[in-house]
Amino acid sequence: MYNYNHLYYFYVTAKAGGVTSASSHLRISQPSLSSQLKVLEQSLDLKLFQKAGRTIELTSSGQEVFGFCRQMFEFSEKMNELISKRVPSSTRKICIGVSEHVDRSFVAEVVSNFLKKYDVDKRPKVTVISATQQQLNEKLKFKEFDAVVTDMSMTDTNFHDLQKAEVPVVLTCSTKFKAPTAENSAEVLDGLSENSEAQWIVPSSKIRFRGEIDKFFESNKMKKKIAFESDVIGSLVHAVTDEIGLAFFPVLYVNQFIKDKTLQMIGPKEGFWKYNVSLTCHNQNKDDQLIQHFSDSFREICFKDIATA
Repeated sequence: MYNYNHLYYFYVTAKAGGVTSASSHLRISQPSLSSQLKVLEQSLDLKLFQKAGRTIELTSSGQEVFGFCRQMFEFSEKMNELISKRVPSSTRKICIGVSEHVDRSFVAEVVSNFLKKYDVDKRPKVTVISATQQQLNEKLKFKEFDAVVTDMSMTDTNFHDLQKAEVPVVLTCSTKFKAPTAENSAEVLDGLSENSEAQWIVPSSKIRFRGEIDKFFESNKMKKKIAFESDVIGSLVHAVTDEIGLAFFPVLYVNQFIKDKTLQMIGPKEGFWKYNVSLTCHNQNKDDQLIQHFSDSFREICFKDIATA
């Protein structure tokens, strides 16, 4: 009889593509995991992994053993999913991973919309955790996250895109700023280029959206005098309302401020370029009713902001 834990350690290591990621997921040290894998190889009298540069890959024997392990552990996962779907929503938990590049207020709006669909005594518990793109990939692969919100593509074949939204990037300023009245984007940019007092508020280089802004300025041969930068989107919005300068934002992040007239939008409603944000889950979770309800809420918030921009 084979040791169940050893087989599971092997399954996770093969699925993670290496000992480092697997040990992090299993919460055991790398030496301990490596030792357990060697014990399994000895008990099977088979070489399961081989070096491939700086990483490891399955041998032909390892691929065969992994096929059996996958059937065994995926069957167990499916059983747990089937049972969880029958559990009342009030006792369910849903964990959402959010890219560090995505504005938290937007995600909070989606969560609020989702929870309001349930009576107070039937609401599931929602946990939102910020993570790097690498962490999002790893935790979603092992279903530690039920779904993730990101503005970057997730191409792993184990993942399923529940929703993809392409939203306008709009130019904003304080309500006291004398903005160009033109709606044509070229005329707006010409007017701002001639305004020597115009200062800019931008995300820090840590935020992926900053790269889109820099590319836009470069392609339009515009100079930008930066007054303030931050990796917290909320602080950037606050700086605009405080008349520090102008800023580009995906409309998802500032639509409510525009409607409340605490910010004004300059230029065309369709924006200057498009920003992509998506909601992704593991393939095995795409039919989960709770995940589908969250997906509906994500779509509703995106659509509402796009429609009213």
